[in-house]
Amino acid sequence: MESASHTASARLTAVQNHLTIQPCFQRHAIHNDQPTGPADLARERANASFNVEDMTEVILRGKENVEALKLAYQLIQRDPDLRMREGHHYDLTRAEDREQTMRQIARTIELKKTIKDPRLQQALFMAMAFYSESYSMRMYVHDMLFKQALLLFGTAEQQDKWMDDIENWRVIGCFAMTELGHSSNLRGLETTSTYDRATNEFVIHSPTLTATKWWIGMSGETATHTVAICQTVIDGENHGINWFIVPLRDPKTGKLLPGVTCGDIGHKSSRQGLDNGWIQFTSVRIPRENMLMKWAQMSPEGEFTPSPSPVLSYATLIPERFTILGGSQVVLAQTLTIAVRYGAVRRQGNHDEQILDYQTHQTSLMPGVAFIYMLNIVDRVLFEKWDEVAEYAQTDAGAFMREIPDQHGVSAGFKGALAWYVTEVLESCRRACGGHAYSSYNSIAGLIGDYGVVTTGGGDNVVLMQQSARYLITTLKWAQEGQEVVGSVSYFNNCKKILQSSKTSYQDPRDLLSHEFVTDVLTWACAKKATDLAAILSEAGKANFDEAWNSNQTELVRLADVHAWRYFLILYQKGIEREKSKPVYPMLKKMGQLMSTFALRKHLDLFLEEGYFDGNHAKQVRQLFLDQCKDLRKDAIPLIDAWAIPDFVIKAPIGKYDGNIYPAYFATVNAAQKSYDAPEYWHKYAKPLVNAPRPGQKKCGC
Repeated sequence: MESASHTASARLTAVQNHLTIQPCFQRHAIHNDQPTGPADLARERANASFNVEDMTEVILRGKENVEALKLAYQLIQRDPDLRMREGHHYDLTRAEDREQTMRQIARTIELKKTIKDPRLQQALFMAMAFYSESYSMRMYVHDMLFKQALLLFGTAEQQDKWMDDIENWRVIGCFAMTELGHSSNLRGLETTSTYDRATNEFVIHSPTLTATKWWIGMSGETATHTVAICQTVIDGENHGINWFIVPLRDPKTGKLLPGVTCGDIGHKSSRQGLDNGWIQFTSVRIPRENMLMKWAQMSPEGEFTPSPSPVLSYATLIPERFTILGGSQVVLAQTLTIAVRYGAVRRQGNHDEQILDYQTHQTSLMPGVAFIYMLNIVDRVLFEKWDEVAEYAQTDAGAFMREIPDQHGVSAGFKGALAWYVTEVLESCRRACGGHAYSSYNSIAGLIGDYGVVTTGGGDNVVLMQQSARYLITTLKWAQEGQEVVGSVSYFNNCKKILQSSKTSYQDPRDLLSHEFVTDVLTWACAKKATDLAAILSEAGKANFDEAWNSNQTELVRLADVHAWRYFLILYQKGIEREKSKPVYPMLKKMGQLMSTFALRKHLDLFLEEGYFDGNHAKQVRQLFLDQCKDLRKDAIPLIDAWAIPDFVIKAPIGKYDGNIYPAYFATVNAAQKSYDAPEYWHKYAKPLVNAPRPGQKKCGC
C-alpha cells in the first residue's frame, strides 16, 4: 500500500508540475509586452569574440566587395522590376513567379549594360541569387551550363560566332542532357545525331519516349537554343556522345521550330519560377558546324575525328558540380541565419533558457555554421584550380588531359558527399525552429525544396559517389603498379608506408585539434578501405566484377565519403592559410577544428570496426565534439550576422535581425488573410453539416 501511495503521490506531483505556471510563461506568455528577443540578440552581438565586419570581408573577399554587395541589395530593394512589388513570394502562382523571374532577368541584363563597375555587376548577380533561387537557376542554366559547354567544347571560330549573342541574351540557352529514361548514365542516352553526307547536316532525333530530354531548365517556355548531348551516328556506326547546338524557338515569335516539341514539367516541389521542361526532336536538321568541335571533329569532307578521351565529354559537368559549394552557401546561409536567430530569441524551459543553450540545439546547428565557412573558403580554392585547368583547354591540351581525371573525381565526390550533408543541416534547421518552420512564410521549407534537386538532379547522388570510388580504385591500382598519381589521390603513392600502422598512437585528446593529425587518421582510413576493396574486386576478376562491385557498393560509397571529407578539410586548411595575418584567423581555425572532429565522429564506426580506435578514443572524439559545439555557440549570432543578408532577402519574420520576431510573424500571416468572411466552400459543404437536423428534429429551413 505504501508503495502504491508513493506512486500516486509522485504522479500527482508530476501533474502539478505540468500545470504550474513556469517563469517563462509568467514573464512572457501572460505579460508579453516586453519581448526579450531584441535584448538577447544585442547581448549576443556585444559579446562577439571577433569583429563581424572583418569576417564579412573574408566571406566576400575584400572591403570593396562588401560595399558593392550593400549597394546591390539597396538597388534590388528600390527597383520595382527586381523586388517583389506586392504580397509575399510564397503566395505567387506558378505563372506569376515565372513572369517575375523573367522580369528580373531582363532588368539585370539591362542594368549590366549601364553598370560599368565589374564588382557591382558581380555583386548584383550574387544579391539576386540570394533573393530568388528561381532567378539564380535560370541564370545558372544559361551562363554556367549552356555557355560553359560552348567554352569547353567549342572551337575558337564557334565561340566567335555565338558568344556575343549568349552574353547579351540574344540567344537564351538551355542544357539538354538528362532524358526521361536516363540521367547520370550518359553512355545510355538515346537521343541520336545522325550525319547526312548528302546535305552536310546532322539530324537530331528522339527515337523513343524514354529518349525525351527531361527536366531541362528553361526549355519549358523560354529557351531559344539548347546544347544537346547525343549519340553520334556516322554511316550507321555509333561514335559515342557529342554536343550539338540545336535551335528550339523562333526568336521573334517564341513559337517552336519544325520538328521540336517542348513542354513544361509542371508543378514541382520548389523553384516554380524556373520552367523545367521536356524536349522531343523529330528529325531536326542542323548544320554540321553546330557540332561543338574543339575535341571531336567532323570535317567538311565528312571525316570524323574522335576526341582523344571519352572523359572530355563529361568535362562540362565538372564546374557544374563544383558550383554546389557556392549554391549551398546561398541556401545554408539563409537557413542557418533564420534557425540560429530563432534559437537565440526563443526562450523555453524551467529557467527560461534560450533554446540555443540546449546541447541538442548546439550539436544540430553549430556544425552547420562552421560548414558554411568551409564551403566559402574551399569554393575559392577549388575554382582557382579549375580556372587554371579550364585555361589549359584553350592553351595546352596535354595539360588539360592530365588534370581532368582528378578534377572529375573530386567534383563527383564533393557534390555527392557535401550535398548530402547540406540536406542534413537544412532538416536540422527546420526541426530546430519547431512548428514555425513548417510555415512557408518563414522560408526554410521553401529553401529545402529549392535544394532538393541538388541531391537528385542527375539521379541519386550515390551514382556520383560510385564515380568517385571508381576513380579511387583505379588510381590506387596505378600507384601499386609504380605510376605516380597526383592531386587528391597523391597519398596512394605512399600506401604501403601509411598502412604499416594498424592502430592510432595518440593518447592525448589535444592531438585531435591538430589538422595534420586528423588528416593522417583520415588518410589511413582511405588507404585501408581502398586497399581492401581493390583486393576484393581484383579477386573477382572481370567476369564477376559487376557482381562484386554491387556486393560492396555500400562500402565503396563509404570510401568515397571519407575521401571527400579528407580532401575538403585539406583544402580548407590551405585556404585559411592566406588569412593567417587577419584578426579572424583564430575563429576560422576553430571552425576547421570543429569540422575535423565532426569528420572523425561521422566515421567512428569505420575506425572502431578496423581496430584503429578503441572505445576510449571514440569517447574522447564525442566529448570533444560536444565541447566544441558549446564553445562555438558563444559566437553563433555574430557568425551568421557576418553573412550580411538583409531581412527582405531572408523573407522570414522569425529570422529578423532585430529579434522582434512575433509581431512581424503575425503581421505577415495577417497580411495574407484576404477576408474574414466564411469562404464559399464553407457555405457549400460545412453549412449543411452543422445545420443538419438531430434525430426527431424537423429540417431547418435556414
